[in-house]
Amino acid sequence: MSNPMSIESALAAHFKQPDGPSVPGVSWLVRIEHGGQACHARVKALLAADASRATRRDEGYQARVTMQYLAELIESGWNPTDEREHTIEIGNPTGSLPGAAQRPWWRFW
Repeated sequence: MSNPMSIESALAAHFKQPDGPSVPGVSWLVRIEHGGQACHARVKALLAADASRATRRDEGYQARVTMQYLAELIESGWNPTDEREHTIEIGNPTGSLPGAAQRPWWRFW
């Protein structure tokens, strides 16, 4: 069963961590159509320490990972009307190498 989802808002920030320095990420507010009603879920998506520059800049990829996380939770039995805190870590897409998309700012002619 598919639950239509859309991003309502996002806040990019550095989030304080209880066990160390702050971590960059995005707090996503996702609208979920479930059981004939609209629900909302807030997901704090923190970027992995080894996330490439391309991953850090790709907001579309980060939003898709966030919605995929929620879809998998719903499939496993979670009901979006049950409010809870969601925190995930977003890494590089499968098959990409850390730093592979990075290019030096200089170039030999």
